[in-house]
Amino acid sequence: MLDSLINSTILIGLVPAVALSIVAAMVWLHHAQALAGRLQSRRPLPGLDVIRSALGRSAETGRAVHLSPGSGTLGSRATTAATIAGLLAAERVATEAARNGALLHVSSGDAVAHMALRGIVRQVYQRAGQTQDFDSGSVQLLAHQDPTAYATGVMTVYARQPLEASQLIGDFGQEFLLLGEDGAQRNLPQVGGAVSNAALPVMLLSTNQTLIGEEVFAADAYLSDDVAAQARLRTHDVLRALVIAVLIIGFVYSLLAALLGLPALP
Repeated sequence: MLDSLINSTILIGLVPAVALSIVAAMVWLHHAQALAGRLQSRRPLPGLDVIRSALGRSAETGRAVHLSPGSGTLGSRATTAATIAGLLAAERVATEAARNGALLHVSSGDAVAHMALRGIVRQVYQRAGQTQDFDSGSVQLLAHQDPTAYATGVMTVYARQPLEASQLIGDFGQEFLLLGEDGAQRNLPQVGGAVSNAALPVMLLSTNQTLIGEEVFAADAYLSDDVAAQARLRTHDVLRALVIAVLIIGFVYSLLAALLGLPALP
């Protein structure tokens, strides 16, 4: 009994270690491939072209591009992943804006995400050598962990400030109906992106382009030529393919086990 318990404990600890080693090896391999320019071509994401066009027009018209990672908080299991994806997408767009002189208006609905956004935008302008162009007032906290209040705040931004486009990629829910519909009525080009089943239907109805599910996490790599971002995207693709393959193999085996009397999977 004791030997069985020890073996089970060793196995439980060994499986995550092996999995992490495989992931680390994949990241290293794909990073090397990205440096050598040998990564495979990707399918287009037309939604991000809307933002690129808006950045080009913003430098000429003087109208800002609005960026938002949603109202989710960092540290919550339900919202952290989508919020980080939104922050990374905002960083890539801000980098391009700092380079070509486009104006930005950045908002968030959580105090922690707001502090992260302020630091990200400030560092972007510093790296571009345009520190004098950074306006701390352009990064606003509109609410704190209240999605409806945040949506109302974004609607106020739409009403008060002329915008070239709005990028809404991150953690959103049903409250998106309020701000999305308001932007649509103002004929404001909006690009939405979410992983929530509550947000995606209203995004599809009210935005010009919508990033669905995994496309939200790929936006970082599509908006930048950064080698690390390309390596992360390729690693995600390979891991997703492996998980799908394991699920299919397990399903087929379970069918064969019932027909041929094979031992059941643990």
